[in-house]
Amino acid sequence: MKDGSVFTTIAVVLTLFVAPVGVASAESQGVKVAEGFNSPQGVLVDADGNLYVIDTGLGGDTKIEIPNPETGEVETATFGETARVVRVAPDGRQETLATLPSVAFGEESMGGARLALLNGHLYATSGGWEPVFGAERQPKMAAIVAIANGAATEIAETWGTEKDTNPDGHVLESHPYGLTVGPDGMLWVADAGANTLLKIDPDTGQVSIVAVFQGVPSPIPNPNRDEALESDPVPTAVAFDEAGNVYVSFLPGIPFLPGAAKVVRVAPDGTTSDFATGLTMVTDLRTAPDGDLYAVQMGRFTQD
Repeated sequence: MKDGSVFTTIAVVLTLFVAPVGVASAESQGVKVAEGFNSPQGVLVDADGNLYVIDTGLGGDTKIEIPNPETGEVETATFGETARVVRVAPDGRQETLATLPSVAFGEESMGGARLALLNGHLYATSGGWEPVFGAERQPKMAAIVAIANGAATEIAETWGTEKDTNPDGHVLESHPYGLTVGPDGMLWVADAGANTLLKIDPDTGQVSIVAVFQGVPSPIPNPNRDEALESDPVPTAVAFDEAGNVYVSFLPGIPFLPGAAKVVRVAPDGTTSDFATGLTMVTDLRTAPDGDLYAVQMGRFTQD
């Protein structure tokens, strides 16, 4: 696995800030509106006030032997359809709309990631894939799925694009993560494994590469990038402003240094420019009704 793949652990700390006017911490404890999730990842609210939540799940009963990316030792991961998309009604009632594949590896898991609504249809990014999981990609892994009629139906997959073209030239891995609807009516996806920005036609499933992201400076050599002193950028989210400009957030990967994350603006030709820098482990972006761009910082690793 690449050092930046977005596996998630059970406990995360979220900090909210606004760009470009500055960083504003959210100190409120908030109000609990739903519970019972296994590493919830994405939330979405529709025009009727329904809240949709997607989680990563807890793996399953199928065992997969894979090498630990840090130690090289073979360990056992579990696979099963335990990730969920849940609708929470305004009165608090919860309904599971669909289940998705989930992989659990040690204390980490990967399953559902983000949600988007397009013309009344609900879509989600689901799972990831890389050769250590097996020669053949499993259904609804490294995929975009439509949620309807109590099921998740795969409409596109991103592993084929990564396997056939390897746009960033490094380790083969696809993890479609960030998801949003573009002003062109397409689904835009931040592939955190392939380090690409993708555009997907929801009607045909056609996948187009919009941008390929370069590594982020790091103080330690990266064995997955020919020992270069750089981390994988790990794009995590996509957002558009009122003018149609597209923004992408970077996590980035190990060693998760404070201040290493950023938000970039992507030009129509795929070139990027820094929009907000000095951030830490950014996992999501959202454009507010007033046009401000908000981001989520997942946490901060320290030696204390």
